[in-house]
Parts: sequence; C-alpha cells; structure tokens
Amino acid sequence: MNKKYAENILDKIVLIGIALTIILLLFTPLGITAILKSAYGVVGSKMPINISIGIYICAIPYLIALIYLKKLCGLIAKKDPFSTNIPLYLKKISMCAFSEVLIFNVVQFGLYYLFDMYFYALTLVPSVIISFVALAIGFLSVVLSKLFEMAIEIKDENDKTI
Repeated sequence: MNKKYAENILDKIVLIGIALTIILLLFTPLGITAILKSAYGVVGSKMPINISIGIYICAIPYLIALIYLKKLCGLIAKKDPFSTNIPLYLKKISMCAFSEVLIFNVVQFGLYYLFDMYFYALTLVPSVIISFVALAIGFLSVVLSKLFEMAIEIKDENDKTI
C-alpha cells in the first residue's frame, strides 16, 4: 500500500509540474513587461516580446520532456518496470535535453547580439548552469536507456528459459 501511494504521488508531482509550467508560461509576457518597466524603465521597446519569444522557444523541449516523464511515471505506477517503452521515453528525454542546450544557447546569443540584450552576469551564469544541467540530464537519460534495454533483454531471456 505504501509503495502504491508513493508511485501515485510521483505521478501527481509530475502532473503538477506540467500544470505549473504551462501557467507560468502563460503569464511570462506580463511578468517580464512589468519587471522591465518597473526595474529598468524600459517603455515602448520590443525587448519584453523578444525575451518572451525566447522563453517560449526554450520551453518547447522542456515541456516535451515533461510529457515523456509523465508517461514514464505512468508506467511505473502501473507496475510495468520492464516495458519496452521505457528506453524509448528515456532516449526522447535525452534528445530533448540535448536540444535544450542547443536551443537555449542559440536563443541567448540571439538576444545578446541581434537585440543587444546583454545583462552580463544575469545572462552568462544561467547559460553555463542550464547548459551543464541539461547535458547531465541528457547523458543520464542515455545511460539509463541503455541500462533498461539490457535489463529488458536479461528479463526476456530469463522468461524464455523458465
């Protein structure tokens, strides 16, 4: 009973994460406009729109990875840990993480140079941190997908011999 409860909690946490991400993305332009107007005095500029578009572009692989994580949690909640879909979902999560590194840095450089939005430490430090975290998630997902593929092969061989 306790394991079932924990698996359902994990599934609900991912669902809450997806919902919060979508809600925050909906209010991003409003928040960015308010911050730039009040803190920096930016009025009549396209800067909030450019930053919002960059955030939306970067959010695409993140949301796709969250959806695959939800599917992965669904398989765990159904007590199907040796499903052939698990390595597939993990590979797709890794592709999303690796594409996030590329997309995030392209968007950052686009904002730096095309729109002259360079805020020094406010842009450089997150670029490095997000890139390393996304790379770590990508490599971890690739390794776990290979591990699950081998585990599924071993389980299939065991099932055939018994």
